[in-house]
Amino acid sequence: MINLSSKYRMFKSNKFLLIVLLTLLSVNTAISQESRRYKKDFSKELISSFTEFQKDLLKKEQKLWKRHHELIKKTLTEVQESIIGDSSMNIRERHKNLMKSFTDEQKIMVRKFEERIDTIRQKFYESLSENQKSLVRKKRKRSKRND
Repeated sequence: MINLSSKYRMFKSNKFLLIVLLTLLSVNTAISQESRRYKKDFSKELISSFTEFQKDLLKKEQKLWKRHHELIKKTLTEVQESIIGDSSMNIRERHKNLMKSFTDEQKIMVRKFEERIDTIRQKFYESLSENQKSLVRKKRKRSKRND
């Protein structure tokens, strides 16, 4: 009887340790995903300092990017789609090859899009306060090429 109860306790403790381990692993994953989301965008401190005008400009930029991608997708040829789907090239090579394969109409679309995005980004930058600009600079990492 004693042997059976010790096995039961050991099974119960292993089960408890497994549950704790899985919980820690899932919490750690959730935290790292949350922090990664802010690393690629703006810092929490900077986001909280944005005015409504600045938030509207960011929303406009996101909508413009989505609309541009949808319009470009509609005009892609089979060759261009194969360039996008080619996993043997890195992103820069794919972009470079894709831009070479664009028709004149597609190039005009891209140029107009870039002009519109540049005007939105310029307005956004001009609307930043000195404190916000310093927060943006603080977040940027120095490139190894510039060292």
